[in-house]
Amino acid sequence: MSFMSTFVIEPATPSHLDDLYAIAAAAGVHDHFSPALLHEKLFAAPRPDQFGWRVLAAVANGTIVGFAQGVVRPAARKAWLGLFAVTPTWRRRGVASALLAALRDSWPRDIGEIEALAIPGNYFTPGIDPRYTAGLCFLERTGFERFRDCVNLRAELKADFDTSAEQERLAAAGIEIRRARMDDDALLDAFFEEHFGADWRFEAALALANEPPALHLALRDGRIIAFSAHSGQNREWGFFGPMGTSPAARGHGLGRVLLWRCLNDLRAAGHRSAVIPWVGPIAFYHQWAGCVVERVFWRYRLAP
Repeated sequence: MSFMSTFVIEPATPSHLDDLYAIAAAAGVHDHFSPALLHEKLFAAPRPDQFGWRVLAAVANGTIVGFAQGVVRPAARKAWLGLFAVTPTWRRRGVASALLAALRDSWPRDIGEIEALAIPGNYFTPGIDPRYTAGLCFLERTGFERFRDCVNLRAELKADFDTSAEQERLAAAGIEIRRARMDDDALLDAFFEEHFGADWRFEAALALANEPPALHLALRDGRIIAFSAHSGQNREWGFFGPMGTSPAARGHGLGRVLLWRCLNDLRAAGHRSAVIPWVGPIAFYHQWAGCVVERVFWRYRLAP
């Protein structure tokens, strides 16, 4: 416990969710989310063997007036400042700075980089929406530097995408398209170890845990050559991704078929649109699903 002016910094727990949600919802005017989603972001704490998760609250006269989430990955010498918010009447009074300082004091001294918001496998947004001007000004005042932009796309789900002809064409070329099964773990392990790494393997596991599995695969000769996933996190927003194709299998149209199958799933689940976050190939999604850029995010990092 540490004191700063008229507030105290204390650990926050799921028992504080109502208070944290009230602050987050009032501050996050450009986002719509449920208490359940905020709980997922703040307290799900996936992969505790690799990541350390902590939420701190600033308390004044028994009332929470701000909070900040910190995540650290010691093996990578990297940390993240996750969601943070302060009640408007307490802004510019040192609350956010004190929360960040307390988080940094809890991390190993050899952390080489702190990034804002883009926590692997459990992120709310991949950066800060610049319309949250007070938030980005806080980041810049505390030494964070903007290093990249990224976008979220939106796909309207007005009708199903017909994949039958494409799947027949691929089958004739020896490529099977199917939904992943719980016994695919060994195949998935081999594929991600070779091509996309442990973070995407984790996100694929989150998608696989849905019922039915929210993970679609392309296979040739019994080996996975491409995948697409959805609903691994932020399910209430209709989140799509990640998706990837092995280099040797590109050029066959696997990406669009797997994308369409995921979007069909999201439509069947009742979503009227899908969010495709942290996008690189905008043109691909625009061409094959009519996606449009919905939001732009600025990415910030701090080298301690």
